[in-house]
Amino acid sequence: MTRRLAPFLAFPLLLALVSCRKEADPVRATIEALESAAEDRDAEAAGELLAAAYTDVEHLDRAAALGTLRRYFAAYESISASFSDLDVDRKPDLARATFTASFNGSPRKLGALAEMLPRTAKVRFEMNLAPEGDGWKVVWASWSLVSEGTVP
Repeated sequence: MTRRLAPFLAFPLLLALVSCRKEADPVRATIEALESAAEDRDAEAAGELLAAAYTDVEHLDRAAALGTLRRYFAAYESISASFSDLDVDRKPDLARATFTASFNGSPRKLGALAEMLPRTAKVRFEMNLAPEGDGWKVVWASWSLVSEGTVP
């Protein structure tokens, strides 16, 4: 009889543990969603994480950045992405996130394109994020190439 009751007795303990768990950091959640979008080669999902007023050194607006993401993702059959060394400096209405992204990809075999595109890259990102809608979105980004490789 006690074996049948054990799951019912453990359930309140499980609920208490879940309710005491810290609420997820929305800035980190945005960065994790970017990593997932890159792995899925999903430009639309990545674009949803960019603020309406997004800008960077190469793109005047969100639409231009989204166009670049679409081209990059279309050039690869697959992409593996991992983000590391994430550091977040938060203020009430702005957060600065820095991290290193490591990418491995298989370029599509379209003539010389496959030979020109890197198969691996390590990129250091800096991003400003701000609350928008129901989460935090990227309002500005910069990046620098740490290393890349084209040999299969």
